[in-house]
Amino acid sequence: MNNYEAFDAVVTHGSFTKAAKQLHRSPSAISKLIAQLEEQLGIQLFDRTTRCLNLTEAGKLYSERCKEIVQKMDEAETELREFSGEAVGKIRITFPNALSSSPIIPVLSEFTARYPKVSFDSNASIEKKNLTEDDYDFAFRLGTLEDSGMIGIKLFDIEPAFAASQALVEQYGKPKHISDLTNYPLLIPNNIPIKKLLTHEDSPIPHPTNLVHTGVDIATFLNLASSGFAASFCFQHMLKPFIEKGSLIDITPPDVASKIPVYLIYKNYQYMPVKHRCFIDLFKSAFIDSPSY
Repeated sequence: MNNYEAFDAVVTHGSFTKAAKQLHRSPSAISKLIAQLEEQLGIQLFDRTTRCLNLTEAGKLYSERCKEIVQKMDEAETELREFSGEAVGKIRITFPNALSSSPIIPVLSEFTARYPKVSFDSNASIEKKNLTEDDYDFAFRLGTLEDSGMIGIKLFDIEPAFAASQALVEQYGKPKHISDLTNYPLLIPNNIPIKKLLTHEDSPIPHPTNLVHTGVDIATFLNLASSGFAASFCFQHMLKPFIEKGSLIDITPPDVASKIPVYLIYKNYQYMPVKHRCFIDLFKSAFIDSPSY
């Protein structure tokens, strides 16, 4: 036991006797440790009377500063455990809202079940977030990765699609080629490079001859499309529930590029926290090592 432990116990309990009981020492031993501390510091820490024991002004200041130091040490130990012990703490992730109903969601649920001491701060955004500037640990990205100095792992592919209501299909016919989509009023996201992602080099999307509506929320597009507003770009995993309800028809032409890759990206850590290693390992296991989604 050091002198500060004795001091902290006396401050907490307000007496040498109670502090001694907590520390399994005699009151005289605790009193001796406090006296040694006061001699070492060259100040009196307590006003001692027969009725009560109070901190001096110097004692109050010393107590406050010591508590701050102990708190910082506890915080440092907690942070270090994130690198060498169990998975604990918070993980900040961001992904496009187009992936909100994709296969990444059940894996996130599985992660929380396996590692209950880790919480998520997640952002399903219509904007692409920067991991460094926006302080995210992981991001899920669609399409070709930019050379950003990050590490990227390809997880799976998603399939682009176009959908329309039965009434629109009856009015314009089901497209056989990408060029046939130009007959439809279209809902196209302006935050996804549609031409780059969807088309083969020998089958570019021609300039639409009908009305084009733009925006960023594909989920809203699908709700509008189901009302007959326009045909909408989307992804197959988002379209599936609308087809099951009978509110939309898949009108994707066969010459639309069939797959768009989904990547998990993260910073190149020199020392990676345990929670991050567990996160990466689970996603690799789910989609690469032994795919189950």
